[in-house]
Amino acid sequence: MKLLVALDGSKASNHALEKALALSHADTTEIVLLTVIEPLTSYIPEIMMPTGDWVGWRGLPDVELERKLLAAGQAILDQSEVLCREKNIKVTTRLELGLPREVICQIATAEKPDVVILGSRGLGSLERLMLGSVSNYVLHHSEYPVLIVR
Repeated sequence: MKLLVALDGSKASNHALEKALALSHADTTEIVLLTVIEPLTSYIPEIMMPTGDWVGWRGLPDVELERKLLAAGQAILDQSEVLCREKNIKVTTRLELGLPREVICQIATAEKPDVVILGSRGLGSLERLMLGSVSNYVLHHSEYPVLIVR
C-alpha cells in the first residue's frame, strides 16, 4: 500500500500522519511525505489602478524569507520521516513549491498512491469562502481516494 501524506506543520496534518502510521504495516506500506511551500507572491494580491488595469507586485524576492520557509518545510519532513523510520515504514519525502492544493493533486498523479491523506484545518464558512480549502479542493480534484483527518 502506498500513502501520500500532505504535511504543513499544523495539528491537523500531524493527525494525518498519525492516521497514516496507524494504517501502515512495516513490510507492505510506503509513505510519501509531502510539504508544499507557497510562493511569497501568492500572499500579495494584485491591485486595480485608477485606469482599471490590474497590477501585481513584482518587487525583489525576499531570498532570506524564502530560505527560512524552505528550511521550515524541510524540518517538518525530517521530523515526520523519523517517525516513519521508527516504525520501519519505507518513506520518501518531497518538498515542493507552488499552490498546495494544486501541487498535492499533481504529486498524487505522479506518485499514484492508494490513498491521499491530509488534515483539515477546520476553517469556518467565512474563512473557507475567502481562502478556499486545500482539503476540499484535493477531495474534488484528486484522481485518487482522499482521507481528510481532523
